[in-house]
Amino acid sequence: MSEPATTDRPRPAPRAQTEAEAAFETSGHTGTPVSWWRGPDQLTYEAALVADLLVGEIDHVINFAPTRHLYGHLFGEVLPATRGVDVHHAWRHAVTEVPPLRPGARTLLVCLPSTWPLLRRLLTPLGALPRAVALHSTAAAPEAAKEVVHALRGTGFTAHALLGSTETGAVAHRPIAPAGTDDGPWRLLPDVVLVPDLRAARTADPVQPLHVISPRLGRRHDMAEPPASWRTTDLVRRRGLREFDHLGRSSRLVKANGVRVWLDEVESAVAEALPGLDVACLPVPDGVRGEHYEMYCAPRPHGDTAPEGPRTVHGVLARRLPGVPGPRAVHLVDRIPRSPLGKVRIPELRVPVSGKTA
Repeated sequence: MSEPATTDRPRPAPRAQTEAEAAFETSGHTGTPVSWWRGPDQLTYEAALVADLLVGEIDHVINFAPTRHLYGHLFGEVLPATRGVDVHHAWRHAVTEVPPLRPGARTLLVCLPSTWPLLRRLLTPLGALPRAVALHSTAAAPEAAKEVVHALRGTGFTAHALLGSTETGAVAHRPIAPAGTDDGPWRLLPDVVLVPDLRAARTADPVQPLHVISPRLGRRHDMAEPPASWRTTDLVRRRGLREFDHLGRSSRLVKANGVRVWLDEVESAVAEALPGLDVACLPVPDGVRGEHYEMYCAPRPHGDTAPEGPRTVHGVLARRLPGVPGPRAVHLVDRIPRSPLGKVRIPELRVPVSGKTA
C-alpha cells in the first residue's frame, strides 16, 4: 500500500467531502478501491501544467480513458473544457472501433495500452496531421506504442508517458522512444520534489521508494487535509535531483532461487513474444525458497495470434531472460480480470478460476 510520511502527532479528524471536490477511486489493483478527493483548482492546474509542458495548442481531443478515473477526467474533460475544444470519448465505444481523426486538426490522443493497436492502423492519417500528441498512462508503454512512434518519425506526431497515481496525480514524464531504443529516465514535473531516502543514499547503488512532495496530492476520504508527502510502492533509482529510473513496484520484485525477478519484465517478455496472450504474474510464498511467482495466461481479446501453452512460455523466458527463473506454475485461464485502465485486479485473479495449470 502507498502511505503518507509518518509522524508522531495525532491525526486531525476526517473532514467530509465538499461539493466542489471530485472523487476518484484507486484501481483496486491490490485490494478494495479507496476514494481520493481533489479540488477544482488542483484539477485545472494539473491539466494545464501537463498540457503546457507536453501538448501545446490543440483543436481536438480523442479520449480513450474513462472519465471516472483521474487520468481520463483531467485530459478528457478538464483540459478540453478549459481550452474550449471538442472531445470524442472513444472509451464509450467498442475497443476495436477506429476513432474519427479530423484532417488538419491539432489532436491530443489520451491513450491506454489497448489504444496503440488502433493507432497502428491509422499511421497515414496520423502522419498527415499538423500535430498529434499521444499521452500514455496507467502502465508501461507497450511495444505497439514504440512501433507507432518509430513509424511516424519525421511527422508532427509525438508521444509522452506519464507516471503517477490516483493519490499523487502525475509526478513524472518521459518521451516514448521508437522501437529498438530506450525511453530514458523519468523527469519530475516542475512542481514535484522527490524526497531523498537516507538509507538508499548510503549504498553504492541507491534504490528508494518513489516518495514525493506535490501541491496536487489528493485527500483520502479519512483525512482532514492532503498529506504533506506521499510514499508510493514504486521503487526508483535516482539520477540526480530531477531524474530517475523506474524499477517497478516493490510488490513486483521477488527473489526466486536467489535471483531477483522483476515481474513486470517477465510479463513484458512473454507478451511481446506471444501477442495472443494476456499475461499476469503474481508473487507467491514458497515453502522451500521463501518466495516465488506464478504466471496466469489468457487469450487476449482480438489478439493477433492464438495463445500458446506453458511449455512455450518457459521457452520464451529462457531465450529472452536467460538466467531468470521461470514461474513456479503457469495457469491457463479464461480471462485476466483488469480495471478499465488495464491494471490487473489481483484479489479477483487469486480466486480459483477454470483452466489448466502446468
